[in-house]
Amino acid sequence: MRLLSMRYKLIIILALAVVVPLIGSGYILIYSAEKAMNSEKESKLYGIARTLDASMEGDFESLLYIEAKSASHDEKVRLLNQRLSGVTEKIVSGNPGVGAGYYSKDLDCIITYGPGSEYDTTVGQSISQEHLGREVMEKGIPLTASGKMVRGNILNAMVPIIRNNNVIGYVWANEMTESIERQINEMEIVMYEGLAIALVVGLSISMTLANRVSNSVNGIINGLSSLGNDLSQRLPEINGEFGKIASAINGMAQSLMNTRSHTEIIMESMVDGIITIDNDEKITEINAAAWSIMGLNKDVIGVNYKDLFSGNAKVLDIVLETLRVGKKIMGYEAEFTRSDGAIIPISVSTSMLCNNNNVLGVVLVFKDLSEHKAFEDYVRRLDRLAAVGELAAGVAHEIRNPLSAISGSVQILVDELPKDNSTRIFGNVVLKEVDRLNGVIEDLLYFAKPSKHYVTSININELVENSLFLLLPSIKKEIVVLETHFDQSIEAISVDAQLIKQVLVNLLLNATQAMPQENGKITVTTQRVIKGIEIIIEDNGKGIDQESLPRIFDPFFTTKDTGTGLGLAVSNKIIEIHQGYIRAESIVGIGSTFTIYLPYESGIKEV
Repeated sequence: MRLLSMRYKLIIILALAVVVPLIGSGYILIYSAEKAMNSEKESKLYGIARTLDASMEGDFESLLYIEAKSASHDEKVRLLNQRLSGVTEKIVSGNPGVGAGYYSKDLDCIITYGPGSEYDTTVGQSISQEHLGREVMEKGIPLTASGKMVRGNILNAMVPIIRNNNVIGYVWANEMTESIERQINEMEIVMYEGLAIALVVGLSISMTLANRVSNSVNGIINGLSSLGNDLSQRLPEINGEFGKIASAINGMAQSLMNTRSHTEIIMESMVDGIITIDNDEKITEINAAAWSIMGLNKDVIGVNYKDLFSGNAKVLDIVLETLRVGKKIMGYEAEFTRSDGAIIPISVSTSMLCNNNNVLGVVLVFKDLSEHKAFEDYVRRLDRLAAVGELAAGVAHEIRNPLSAISGSVQILVDELPKDNSTRIFGNVVLKEVDRLNGVIEDLLYFAKPSKHYVTSININELVENSLFLLLPSIKKEIVVLETHFDQSIEAISVDAQLIKQVLVNLLLNATQAMPQENGKITVTTQRVIKGIEIIIEDNGKGIDQESLPRIFDPFFTTKDTGTGLGLAVSNKIIEIHQGYIRAESIVGIGSTFTIYLPYESGIKEV
């Protein structure tokens, strides 16, 4: 129905677009033609009148014989008629339908009126006082008049007869308006027929165009309806400008398909679980990571989110809070019970799902923190091991020196005793036990300072990226902006990758823990320097006071409420093993910068 209405509207619009200009132009043409024909008639009649004027030699008095000058009025009219009627008849005979004649001002009557066979009876008659002929004679100017006169309804052209600067009368030439109107009507009929043909042709073309346009629009509307359900559908080929529109729509549909495919690929490639929930609390989208993390084994699209998280009250609460009041939740940590009963730590973030100003629902993003928690345990274990190592090294050194003195003293005593002295047996027992203690001490020293290093050639940028990946959960939790600047020209370097990673993780954790409550930022930069590389870790945390800054690499020194104080000491020792160094700069309230320098030729070898 809507398409039919559009078709009729198009027909009406196109018809008006054709009819109005045609009628307007036809009216103008007919009006112009009538005006031109009247002008042409006037020019023709003026020409005949002037010919009459030029054909009369002298004036009316000079045309009369001397003896007739004293004749009566009627006799003078008769004589002048005899002299001028031949001229009049000759002129009108060459212009059928035209009437012409002379009028004398002194005699105040018509002298001739041709053709005489029709108008001789008017000779001697005077014109009325309202006749324009009197104005012509009075003012001495030519005039035209249209209306009922002596002859009837005529178009009359009147020219004054001027002799010796005096108006002695006037000549005229006229034509019946009926004849002029008949000629105009004949011309109008031809023009109206042309207009009618043009209207018929124009309306036919309009209807054809309207049908073609409506059919093209109908095809586009039906195609768009199909595209709404299936983007793989395509609009049919259409000729003309609508074909370009259809082609553009098909291209847009293909772009949307590509974009949707690209978005779906991104969704499926993400390691974080993503779930979208509409305003009716129904699951609308879920990616592969979410399936894996939650341990799902069935389709949940269209399921109420409360059924999906029925065993996880904390997750339900934050989703409901976002859905009801629009509150954004970032990095909320909770324990999640999978569908198989396993309990895993997760980090949950929620935000409103909006399209411009329209709220479509909630998007839920969650991450499995199992590896992160294991890494945190690993870091804590490294701290404890480092502390034990330092303690073991200190104890070993303290014990080994007295043992050396004991061993030397006992050896002297044993050497001074006779070989057959039974006391030598006890001395040898002491020496044997001292050697055993030395072996234990050597083991402790080995534990405190490993002598073996697993050196490989690595790309330092990749090592930094791996270290940052391990820290991402902590960084997100603290709402920290992470910015990286990697020098891609850095060459591979030979280091113990695990030890360097331990240093990076330790420094990044310290930077994360020093962050302010909001607007935290960590910048990690790698760059080439002379004979080596630098790794720069900057933060805008609370900073370290200048009194404590020189001692931060000392064992057991810490500014934290918790910790062993061995992290930076161990990190510093690892870098020293690689013949590099760590430089620390800090301003309280501004932040800290740690610069790690590693030479390309460290001299460290696997032993």
